[in-house]
Amino acid sequence: MNVYFRAIAFAVALASLPADAGDAPAPDAFAWRGTLALPAGASLVRVDVPVQALMQLQSSGAHDLRVFNAAGAVVPYALLGRSDLSHAAPPVQTPAYPAYPLFAASAGKPVRGAVQVQVDSGGSHSSAWVRWDNAAPEASTDATAQPLQAALFDLRGEQQMLDALHLNLELPHNALVPLTVSTSTDLKDWTAVATKGPVFQFDGVDAPRNTTLELRQPLSVKGRYLRLAWAGQSGVKVVSLNGRIAPTQTAPALLRAPLPPGTLDGTSLNWTLPFATPIAALHLQAQQNNTLLPVRILGRSDAAQPWRMLASSVVYRLDTVGTGASNPATPLHGASVRALRVEAGKGLALPEGGLQATLEFAPLQVAFLASGSGPFTLAAGRVQTPSAAVDASLLGSVAPAKLAELPVATVAAVQLQPPGGLDSGAPAWLAQGVPLRTVLLWLVLVIGVLSLGGVAYALMRQLRSPK
Repeated sequence: MNVYFRAIAFAVALASLPADAGDAPAPDAFAWRGTLALPAGASLVRVDVPVQALMQLQSSGAHDLRVFNAAGAVVPYALLGRSDLSHAAPPVQTPAYPAYPLFAASAGKPVRGAVQVQVDSGGSHSSAWVRWDNAAPEASTDATAQPLQAALFDLRGEQQMLDALHLNLELPHNALVPLTVSTSTDLKDWTAVATKGPVFQFDGVDAPRNTTLELRQPLSVKGRYLRLAWAGQSGVKVVSLNGRIAPTQTAPALLRAPLPPGTLDGTSLNWTLPFATPIAALHLQAQQNNTLLPVRILGRSDAAQPWRMLASSVVYRLDTVGTGASNPATPLHGASVRALRVEAGKGLALPEGGLQATLEFAPLQVAFLASGSGPFTLAAGRVQTPSAAVDASLLGSVAPAKLAELPVATVAAVQLQPPGGLDSGAPAWLAQGVPLRTVLLWLVLVIGVLSLGGVAYALMRQLRSPK
């Protein structure tokens, strides 16, 4: 009986601990801590959250992020995401512009109703022809007209700057199709436009597909024609394009962090992630030249969960092609996962040397009121921590649009170590998201129940025993 009552008393004492003991953690309970240097005389400031701190967060909403003053008290702070920092309008597309095929006439004179176009290829110049009524060469009176691997667009009336071209086209499957882009005001002199990669269409369920040409710089097409060419590629038919209008403000650049080599598992690579921060994109790079590999990117939040599809892409590296000869990052649209897997396409092996993986995160800033005495500390990384952020409108009289113009504090010194405290860390065997205190409480209660069962069994034996 004494054992039973002691177990119950211990369980009650543990359960009666202050409920808010874990809601007001000290700075040293966080895995990452950075001392802040504030501009002189500033009381309302902002600070960029370093990528090292983002990789310690245990909540997808950055709940386990704090700003402390020298007394260890949390000062009022608000989180500023990428949308707060850029205020860029959502992407908008232009109307569809039809593609006009180009063709050459061996006789050197145009077909009826055609307009002459100068084509530059390999340093040489030749003539081509275009019909603005989109009539096919076969319908013309010149039977010698030969279609070229190119298409022309009349964008002279487009007033907006473009940063991408969304193409409506047919493609040969399971191949990269590099497209060259150039513009002209008179169909004679052409200016090359740099793009970020080829287009492609692979076979299979969830197969990677890309029909968008990202431009390296925003492009003004007002008063210009645009030409697409795909020399040496058959099976391409361009129907039309929509331009993506460039935003009026440039969004802040993504933060990058390389991953260690993944664990090889057959034809896949696996990574365990020690953070819950949303991932904006994953950049996979081949180590060997002449690499072409369709991949599937999967993720999950717990080892007991099935893998779920995040994206599909193509990893390629073709050093002999020139610019745009390697794949860009693959957007993951803010997926928060604890494990990543990259699978090679069906029947394919991972390239020799494996893949180098780099994570990209949306930038995050903290605006805070420097109340109390300094130095101030930015802290991140603690499990089971509720949010303490306030709405940005409560920080002062600064308009939300002006928060990105506040004085900037910098991180002067960093401490990175496992956090202390009963609830701040968890053993490897503990399931993700389960506090150690909860496990201990249930353990004590189970011991109490077993003890009570033992006492009851002993009493029953005494009652049944003959006198």
